Amino acid sequence: MGKRFNNDHFSVITLKNNDGNSFYYAVIVSKKNIPLAVNRNKIKRRMRQAVIELYSKFDVSHSSNLFIYNSKETLEFKEIQKKISLLFKKL
Repeated sequence: MGKRFNNDHFSVITLKNNDGNSFYYAVIVSKKNIPLAVNRNKIKRRMRQAVIELYSKFDVSHSSNLFIYNSKETLEFKEIQKKISLLFKKL
């Protein structure tokens, strides 16, 4: 079973892998929270870029992660990056 970590705008569910040095992740933004597809896609792009930039700074290899956006407001990239880095520290 995986572990779940939360903060005010994001949740992450993580599972440990045994298949070498791999890092898998997925991003979820709910249509219920962000009804416009344009805004959902913008948040997903920002989240993916934040995960890619932060992956090299933290030792999170050998894991599969599911990043879930729980907020009803659209955040800027710097704020998304800061919140996701807090979640990476918990992993």
